[in-house]
Amino acid sequence: MPHYGYFWGCYVQGRLPHLEKSTRLVMERLGVDCGDLHGLTCCPEKTMVRTMGGQAWLLTAARNLAVGDEAGVDFVTPCPGCFATLKGAAAELRGRADVRAEVGRELEAVGRRYRGGARPRHVLEVLYEDVGLSRLREVAKDSLRGMRIAVHYGCHLLRPSAELGFDDPESPRKFDELVEALGAVSISYESKDACCGGLLSRVGDEETARAMARGKIRDVMEAGADAICLACPACMMQYDATQVLLQRRGEALQMPILYYTELLGLALGAEPKELGLEAHRVDVTPFLEKWKALHGGMDRVRAHWDEALLRACAECGACSAECSVSRTDPGFDPNQVIRQLAAGDVDDVLRAGEFWRCVECYRCHEMCFQRYSMLDIFRVAKRLAMEEGTAPAATQEGVTAFRRTGRLVEGAASRRKRLGLPPLPESGGEELVRMLDAVSPDAAGREECGSEDEA
Repeated sequence: MPHYGYFWGCYVQGRLPHLEKSTRLVMERLGVDCGDLHGLTCCPEKTMVRTMGGQAWLLTAARNLAVGDEAGVDFVTPCPGCFATLKGAAAELRGRADVRAEVGRELEAVGRRYRGGARPRHVLEVLYEDVGLSRLREVAKDSLRGMRIAVHYGCHLLRPSAELGFDDPESPRKFDELVEALGAVSISYESKDACCGGLLSRVGDEETARAMARGKIRDVMEAGADAICLACPACMMQYDATQVLLQRRGEALQMPILYYTELLGLALGAEPKELGLEAHRVDVTPFLEKWKALHGGMDRVRAHWDEALLRACAECGACSAECSVSRTDPGFDPNQVIRQLAAGDVDDVLRAGEFWRCVECYRCHEMCFQRYSMLDIFRVAKRLAMEEGTAPAATQEGVTAFRRTGRLVEGAASRRKRLGLPPLPESGGEELVRMLDAVSPDAAGREECGSEDEA
């Protein structure tokens, strides 16, 4: 991959250095060759600096681009504002020879030369195009499976699309795909394409700015998101800091805000402290607790089931309509149980115990093209429930009897005699019990079950 020079801009290094920390960490772990450049300034930001006049804005951007030219690198920036400014300036310089010549003379006066070689690229663009989704899936290993993420694109990552060319401004997908590559679900919500409104705070309209932040946060909470994921430091400040102000007013808002490189860092195995997550204004602990529980659940899934086949079963679900029990009781949805397991919700599945309703009629097994049916999956769940002592009482009693005698039910000698049947032949139960003890020494557990049953 090409060598990049970091263009941090103002807000990341000035107010959000933890975003710099997570960006450096993931780029290093992914092997993206990035380094710092000397001599950079504000990009400059369009709204404020451009009001000074187009010349000041364009000269500042051209000078930064010239620094990249001299170093022979492309820029990578975590800030869509810097990305949009530098790409917009580069487009203007390419399109107007007279302006380019005038800017060139100004740069030469300070010993700089603009050649147009340094390409400004956003972090997401580098991850999507250079690292690639397949590589992210490989290294992340679905570690965020089960987490529901509300992606916020913001404005300057997408528009003006003629200059930026990152994604379709009306129906973008790349950011969603980057989140999904980590195993998470990118959810839909009503205000997904809405602006954060942060700029309004700079022009004195704090109430509208807060209303725009409130609207987005409420939307994602109603959609069941675990966090908002974004890729803009200005949007980070708006949703993170403004949410705290709204909380102090008594508003019931609690939505963790994560920059994409923080989410990616967690998926790559970095500890929250390594990523500087304690610097967030809104507590991210609820997100981390759910993620760790699900992550542990996926480890448990992998220990007992074939994850790929389990996921294929969850995505298929064709045999659910043929389930003997669900035909009688539509309230029983065996595929929903499979989907829970595929998402790592092992504890919830074992606690609910719906899998015990599988009567092992083999209908699903006969239909299953991969021969890894709901029956096979539920048998494992039943064994785990048995080991944890949460099986139905009648099942526990039968297993206890089998472990103690080698039979589920003792022979009824008196009834046999009345029917004129011959005496029961000698049982091989004791021998079987000794054999089972040798291959699975759980006598203590059996004795405990036995004494409890006798009591």
